[in-house]
Amino acid sequence: MVPEAQKADNVYTVVMPKLGLIMTEALLVEWRKKEGEWVDKGEVLFAMESDKSTLEIEAPASGYVHILVAAGEVVPVQTPICLISDQLQSPKPVVEQLPRVQEVHSDVKMLKQPDTISVSDIVPRVAASPKARTLARRLNLDLTKISASGPKGMIVSNDVANASKQKDAPSETLPLSGLRAVIAERLSASWRERPQVTLVTEIDATDLVSARSQIQLETGKKLSYNAFFMAAVARALYEHPYVNAHLEKDGLCRMEAIHIGIAVDTPRGLMVPVVRDVDHKGLLEIDDELKRLAANALEGRSTPDELSGGTFTITNLGQFGIDAFTPIINPPEAAILGVGRISPRPFVFNGQLAVRETVTLSLSFDHRLLDGAPAARFLQRVSQLLERPVLLYSHKFGV
Repeated sequence: MVPEAQKADNVYTVVMPKLGLIMTEALLVEWRKKEGEWVDKGEVLFAMESDKSTLEIEAPASGYVHILVAAGEVVPVQTPICLISDQLQSPKPVVEQLPRVQEVHSDVKMLKQPDTISVSDIVPRVAASPKARTLARRLNLDLTKISASGPKGMIVSNDVANASKQKDAPSETLPLSGLRAVIAERLSASWRERPQVTLVTEIDATDLVSARSQIQLETGKKLSYNAFFMAAVARALYEHPYVNAHLEKDGLCRMEAIHIGIAVDTPRGLMVPVVRDVDHKGLLEIDDELKRLAANALEGRSTPDELSGGTFTITNLGQFGIDAFTPIINPPEAAILGVGRISPRPFVFNGQLAVRETVTLSLSFDHRLLDGAPAARFLQRVSQLLERPVLLYSHKFGV
């Protein structure tokens, strides 16, 4: 991917690219070229991380690199971060109207230091018993960081002993940042703002398992079960458009397009790449697109467009041996389908107890947008389609 750049007098000013409609800033992860080093056009210049993906950015021109922003900084989009010129000396940025890095902290004032500093300014006096002071020195503990339980706020020896136990306990505090912070905020907001209800049903997946095997025999291609789930959801959304909706400020917005996201577990956290216009794709097309998007997500190569615009989400934990769970709605969507593992279980089939392949489906929905009965009808239709997968073979019903 090539970043935006403006040229003047053989100097290219490279700015932090805006890769999505809602993108406002990005983390400059790493410079692949050093200050004053030559870069050829098309070589990887730096790596950046938005709230959804990590991307390698190529140099828009050849020349010497002059870095304006250090790696590790969060930078607003359209901000100059680097110059590329045919001169080894660093020129001025071309885009003068954009904020300069040197000006970011121009409003920070240095505090005047006092001429003398007393010991009491550095080491505040702490109320502690002599025994507590002796024990703290022996254990190399800072009394100012120990909670007091003695009379009038005095630290006693038990307080020091308890602090020592806490210090010895192994622990690690990791800040929430990047994708993890975005996931935390979005799901917290979803849970706070939406009255979520979950419907659960167990279906007979025996014919689904057989259909997948038959397609593999006929085509030599092993389809993922997620392709079947996505095809069934797309047809159900087409027939029940009230589920394919968002709640906007002005009211209920029913989406015409059917874009379905699939939750993918990646080393960076949960990501939801989106297959677009699923109602216009057949099973094989859906499967190809799913595998391509999942690979991009796992390798950190997803583009912002691949991770946005969904109208419904599917999350499948079957590979982890999970039978049923309560998925949280991916805002601003109206519902999400959770899929458990497919496995043989006792099941009543044609009035007789038999061992059948079954799977549990869990539909969480926003009760502001859907009542229980319409949501149940939607889930019932998804179940019917999966129990009779032959209905999904000629899937391009939205054409």
